[in-house]
This record gives sequence, C-alpha cells and structure tokens, in this order.
Amino acid sequence: MEIRHWRIGELTAVTGLTARALRHFEDIGLLPPIERSASGHRRYGEEDVRRLYRIVAMRELGIPLPEIARALDEEPDLAPMVREQLARVETRIADAQRLRRLLAGLLRLAPLPSAGQLIEVMKTMTQSSGFSPEQLARLRRRHDSDKLATWRSALADVVEELRACVAEEVDPADPRVQELAGRWSAVARDIAGGDLSVLSSMYAKLDAQGAAQATKGLVDEEVWEYVKRAFAIASALR
Repeated sequence: MEIRHWRIGELTAVTGLTARALRHFEDIGLLPPIERSASGHRRYGEEDVRRLYRIVAMRELGIPLPEIARALDEEPDLAPMVREQLARVETRIADAQRLRRLLAGLLRLAPLPSAGQLIEVMKTMTQSSGFSPEQLARLRRRHDSDKLATWRSALADVVEELRACVAEEVDPADPRVQELAGRWSAVARDIAGGDLSVLSSMYAKLDAQGAAQATKGLVDEEVWEYVKRAFAIASALR
C-alpha cells in the first residue's frame, strides 16, 4: 500500500497556517524533522499530520506554545484533545442558543424591553465563562477561598514585577522576564490542577473577554500581551 504524504502547501490550505509557521514549528521542536523529497521539498506523513492536528487544536483553545510543547511530550493520545474540542464547541453552541432565545424574546416585547432584560442579554454576550460544565465542576471542587487568595496573591506579585518590566521596556527574552513567565505558568498550572483542558480554557477566557475583565482587574491587557510574547520566546528556546 502506498504511504500517503502531504506537501506543505496542502497543509497550509487546510489549517490556515502559513508555510513559515509550519517551518517554525519544526525549528522549535513542536514538529519533528520532516522527511524531504528528492528535490528537497517537505513531505508530511500521517504521524506528522496527527501531531499537527493537536498543535492546531491547542492553539485554537488558546494554549501558549510552551504549554503545547509540554502537552505533546506528556500526552500522545489524541482522544483527550478531541473530547476537549467537542466540549468547547458544545459550550459555544449552548451559549449561542441561550443568546438566541433572549434576543427572540426581546423582539416579542412591546414597546421596549426593560433595562433588566437588556442587562441579561449583555451578560450572556460578554460574560460566558468559557468553561465546560465538567471543567466548572472540577474547579469548584478544587477552589476554596483560602486557595483563591493564595493564588491571587502569588499571581499579583508576578504581575507587579512584569508591569515594572513593561515600564522599563525589558526585552521579553531577558532572563528576568523568562523567570517571571515561568512563575506565571506554575501558578496557572496549580490553579488548573494540572488539567490541560482547564488551563486552555483559562487562557482562552483571557483572550476572549480581555485580561482585565477575565481577572477582575488583576491583569491588564498590556501585561497579558507581554507575558504571551515571553511564552513564545520560551518555546522557541526549548
């Protein structure tokens, strides 16, 4: 049986990634060294495509590249990632259906909806948790007020130091910033209980809602974008 291979152009077409991004994934170790044809062109095999799917799926879930690299090394099975994507899609569908019901209800009101009803619509539009019901249940079991206070204090210390680095225009590649990014990741993993799906939802929530809103003012957008740059650099240095 002939073994199927894919050219880089075929994968860019189906993933939406650029050829440069695919080559970058190979350079930083997210993808293994890709087989080359006699003419020197990359030829991606089935295992490469499976690994690429997991990278694309985790990027879609908002996971930073260092966490993706760690997950690829620790969990070779595709099933958990497929289940996580399915749970995320089902959550989005449920949120959209709820918003649809609310909007349809507004159209039936005459002459105008109440302020309370509009507040409910806006909450549905902007404050979806981003977590599946199963993830919320796991978080509630794990989080109590003392733990939350400890985590918030630890993250606040990191954020304060990152904010100082931003003000001083320190390069995110600087060892000082890389150490802070590592401390951030450690706190985030502890909050998530080591659960990659919960961690991905946490990061996705910061991107979807905005860091300030998602963290109730603890993390501002400038610091969030700065630490994401530090994450990307850390991944490239692995």
